[in-house]
Amino acid sequence: MANNDLGVRFTENTYATKNEVSKELRISVIDGVWDKILSYRSVFNRYLPIKGVDKNQLRVCLCPTISNKSYNVGSKLMRLINEYNKLDRINGDSKYFQQTNLIKALQNIAVKRNMVSDEEMIRGIVQGSKSDRILANYLDALKFVEEKHKNTIDIDYLAELYSVLTGNYELTSFYRKIDLEDNNTSAVISRRYKSAPAAVIESMMDGLFNFIDKQVVSSLDKGLLTYYYVEFVKPFKDYNDEIAILLAKSVLAHDILGEFAPYLPLESFLNDNAVEVNRIFGEVQATSDTTYFLTYALDSVDRIIDRLLDNIAEFSSQMIRDDFFQLDEEEKEPEPVVEKAKPVEEQPKVEEPKPAEPVIVKEVVREIIREVPVPTPVVKEEVKPAPEVKKEEKIENKPQGLAFSYIPPEIDEKTASRLERHLLELDVRLKKGQAYFYARHCTLGMYYTIDQYKKAVKCVYETARTSMDQLAEFGYYEKKLVGKKFVYTPKERK
Repeated sequence: MANNDLGVRFTENTYATKNEVSKELRISVIDGVWDKILSYRSVFNRYLPIKGVDKNQLRVCLCPTISNKSYNVGSKLMRLINEYNKLDRINGDSKYFQQTNLIKALQNIAVKRNMVSDEEMIRGIVQGSKSDRILANYLDALKFVEEKHKNTIDIDYLAELYSVLTGNYELTSFYRKIDLEDNNTSAVISRRYKSAPAAVIESMMDGLFNFIDKQVVSSLDKGLLTYYYVEFVKPFKDYNDEIAILLAKSVLAHDILGEFAPYLPLESFLNDNAVEVNRIFGEVQATSDTTYFLTYALDSVDRIIDRLLDNIAEFSSQMIRDDFFQLDEEEKEPEPVVEKAKPVEEQPKVEEPKPAEPVIVKEVVREIIREVPVPTPVVKEEVKPAPEVKKEEKIENKPQGLAFSYIPPEIDEKTASRLERHLLELDVRLKKGQAYFYARHCTLGMYYTIDQYKKAVKCVYETARTSMDQLAEFGYYEKKLVGKKFVYTPKERK
């Protein structure tokens, strides 16, 4: 029973390495304990049709904890797809989500290659600029994955994908012919390779295509293990990092994600903690157990999905818009009429102007009846003489015109909606709420406040402040300090 407890503790509670078990138990020699832990794991091991450089078959331990983790992340991924499919494809929400994630993907590639990762430059590439060949080619490769997601993933698929990525459509060679490192020195540390020797690349990649073709593990696990294997083999002289991500996305696109796969920003893997990743890769190679990498990757994907779900939540502004217009419809007349009723009770006390009062009382009572009951005794019969009404004309107020002669321009809702949609398609930096507010608050010479944004979009003050500051930063408003608060006035735009 105690042996089984150790197996559960170091497999289910945490999937520990031999060194981690030794440190946890504070025992230097743990061969006997480790054998018992491996015995527990062996019940859940599943062997994969891919091998290491040493010809040992790789395996994954799908114990209950890891199986549940894989299932939960996969279910969350499906929820992400459903939320994405709900995004409005007419007003720009869907396009904004796509472009935002493509920008993040290219930024991660740029950082990995020590290139300039300026967001404005990369946004230009996403929108069609070819200013940087490497990033533009990677974007084309993502589009290839999207368009060819129903194709079989084999050596022909990889060759075409590699051609798009490199921009070379007349390949004279494919897999690398030389070793990336000297396997007699630095490439092998305690029989651990940094990359596969060139002589075994073809057979190892054939094994990978066989693995991709079979449903040995879940589609999510398959995609992540594909990424690990390509990163380990490094089949090409260059672009191995990019090919690893693209093949992983291809597997996910082919099996479960379809056209959504390019927008899942797995490129963040490329800039994870290098020391930790190297340690995990070394552990997998030493033990032939890919579970160490799979658990790490599942946690990373889980965090990525959480961020994307948060981003999508920002796009659900239709409900906000409906609530905003409901506020306008709720405007009623009530209280002001009740206020007018008060003088009616005092009128009998005034004797002299009796002839002038009847018309006023008559009109007030007629309005009050609709809202609140007014005792009939208040209206006296003697107030009705017709001849005396003429005297009221002398004190009757007549409209003389508006004190404010300028009537500000007003944009109708149909035009505002068109402008909002245009802004989202024109400037991918804008969030839905920002475009919604600006489209209805863009009159030159007017001043708008953070509180107005907060009420219009129904968000918290901090979000409203950040949004208005961004609009000023993007050139839509000029931020000014008036008194003790900031206001925002529209800037003329062409």
